[in-house]
Amino acid sequence: MNYTIIGEQIQKYRKAAKLTQKELGETLGISSSAVSQWETGGTPDISLLPAIADKLGISVNALFGREDITPENIQEALPRYVASLPEADRLKEICRLMWAAIKSGCTGFNVFPDHISQKYRIYFSSEEGLALGMDSDELLSLSVFPEPEAGYHALFAPDDTCRQLFLALSKPYAMELLKLLCQQAKPCTAEVLAKRLETEAGEILPLLSEFTGLQLVQELELETENGDTTVYSTASCGALIPFLHAARLLMENSNGHTLTVNKRKTPLLRKTETNRADCNDSASNHDRQMTCDLPEGSNTFIRKEG
Repeated sequence: MNYTIIGEQIQKYRKAAKLTQKELGETLGISSSAVSQWETGGTPDISLLPAIADKLGISVNALFGREDITPENIQEALPRYVASLPEADRLKEICRLMWAAIKSGCTGFNVFPDHISQKYRIYFSSEEGLALGMDSDELLSLSVFPEPEAGYHALFAPDDTCRQLFLALSKPYAMELLKLLCQQAKPCTAEVLAKRLETEAGEILPLLSEFTGLQLVQELELETENGDTTVYSTASCGALIPFLHAARLLMENSNGHTLTVNKRKTPLLRKTETNRADCNDSASNHDRQMTCDLPEGSNTFIRKEG
């Protein structure tokens, strides 16, 4: 048994999991000095190897440095690795792993230049789909959209529904009302919401009705001693926040860099029967524009904004 490699692997994966020797030892019921001895050439008890591997989110084979990377063992190891992290760190680590895969595996950049290592956006597209996100001190986010077999049109709401949504959002108090609902731990009456917005209930009741019809807001009837009371809560807070962030990415220039990698040869939206004739000219113009925007012999460019 190669004890030296085992110690090296334990140290490597312990640090990757952001665990101290004490933290790893406590989960295994041993002292930190025992972990230190392993990492400097000592001998872990063979019966502890499965527990060590599970805590580090790897396989026992990986402790011997023998694991080949395959789709099967990656899918097995990643959930174990993420589960081994403190719960407060898991979502950020998942996003970091996705970023690493997009940056190196898809864009072809293994190492980013120092001057764009922080605060930049990425846009990647290929025939398989697209990805976009932001990497900065303020936020680390990444959205990945594999293209459905029926095309991206299959993901969209009807045009008239989208128009109703944007029209509703353009009205006074609309954005403030949705954000306020997302801040509430419990459903609220229209009167309570209006008071917090410093307006009258009559001003926001039509908005609440519209948002209920658009399934942004839930309307509930509560039975009280004074009779039934209507209260409201958000039905889509989990979707609203990514929606508003996507709107920001769409509209504003960043203060950093944008990395664009376009490997796609066809338009993102396929022509449908209703717009096929109208889109012939605009689609061909779009294709020509994309070709002109990219450097000759390349489909990757970095734009400095601000």
